[in-house]
Amino acid sequence: MLLETIKKDFVQYKAQAEQGEFLTLREQAFAEFEKLGFPTTKHEEWKYTNLKSITDKTFQSTCEIKSLVNELFNASIESKLTANFLVFVNGSLVNELSKIIEQDNNIVISSIAAARKNNQTIFNQHFGKYAKVEGEAMNALNTALLSDGAFVFVPKGKTVTHPVVIFNISDASDLNVLAQPRNLIVAEESSSVTLVETYYAVGANASFTNVVTETYAGKNAHVEHYKIQQQGGESYQNNFTQIFQEADTNINHVTLTLDGTMVRNNLHFYMNGEHCNSLLYGLYVTDNKDFVDNHTRVDHAKPNCFSDEKYKGILKDQSTAVFNGKIMVHLDAQKTNAYQRNQNILLSDDATVNTKPQLEIFADDVKCTHGATIGELDEEPMFYLRSRGIPENVARKLLLNAFADDIAEKIKIPELVELLENLIDEKL
Repeated sequence: MLLETIKKDFVQYKAQAEQGEFLTLREQAFAEFEKLGFPTTKHEEWKYTNLKSITDKTFQSTCEIKSLVNELFNASIESKLTANFLVFVNGSLVNELSKIIEQDNNIVISSIAAARKNNQTIFNQHFGKYAKVEGEAMNALNTALLSDGAFVFVPKGKTVTHPVVIFNISDASDLNVLAQPRNLIVAEESSSVTLVETYYAVGANASFTNVVTETYAGKNAHVEHYKIQQQGGESYQNNFTQIFQEADTNINHVTLTLDGTMVRNNLHFYMNGEHCNSLLYGLYVTDNKDFVDNHTRVDHAKPNCFSDEKYKGILKDQSTAVFNGKIMVHLDAQKTNAYQRNQNILLSDDATVNTKPQLEIFADDVKCTHGATIGELDEEPMFYLRSRGIPENVARKLLLNAFADDIAEKIKIPELVELLENLIDEKL
């Protein structure tokens, strides 16, 4: 049923679209999606992620905004920050909630739609160049039917003074909604930017968000990217982020998944120059029958690069998590240092984790390690705390918070960390 909606939406888009390079790109993407179809569990990369609960539903794209959206935004933890805000509801920009406080006119913080008109050269140079559609059905679908999204351009040597918050709301108050946001981040040589990408949902109906983010980091650029997923209700999300790094770049990417019926995160790094630093940290806290799948890939394509990856999970009730992390060390990528680990705590006999850390190494002078752990809370520190007179439920919470805060503290916005720690504490 979803496939029928998608085909109808693309026909309508083509009837209204202007001829040109952008339309051609989207036509090619739609042709690729039609060829591939939705991924199924027969595909190796999707063997644990079943999209049937999405593809069997009927979704609609809509721009209608309810008053609940304003309330949700104003009550959110992100709205408490001093930041630049781009607020999107069902993939469409909401001008009255968005606010840009950056004073440097050379820095561009806008919607994708505005960037296509006002920053055409930079947009065409980077859009669709990193998140490839060949063999990637969900990327192809997003490229063909993207709604809108964030465009951030930081020129050479510039620093964005305050964080850029890309605030996404799925409003399923009246019907099942489909949103396909697209973000493009361009940080030129020796520039710096902090991004906070966040997701919420309102309404009793189902929502499906299929989002793609492309990030280009020029030589010696520094990008902090924090992704916070809190879509409650019956919400489904497929999130693909591709980061392309030139030499001497520093990227710190943190993903916190705290709610969502089904969440699939695909995070890919490509190191296109020497002395890149790539940090990938993630925390997922699941309950009920929620499902989260984190697929990461780090391509060490050049020598003398470093990557550090740590994902942690806390699972309750009948929830399920998947972790598949792949480190690719290419033939010429000597002197690579790459570390990867996945740690999980199960708080229920009915919770499930499928974890698969992977290394593929084609160079001979490297340092690479990977590992995974799944278990219950360690009884030794529990005994220690209990022996000091701390009640069992309090001791349990202290240990879980310490486990989770290790990831939350990788975020370098102190006020946001404090708010998130309170949120994680409530979730636990």
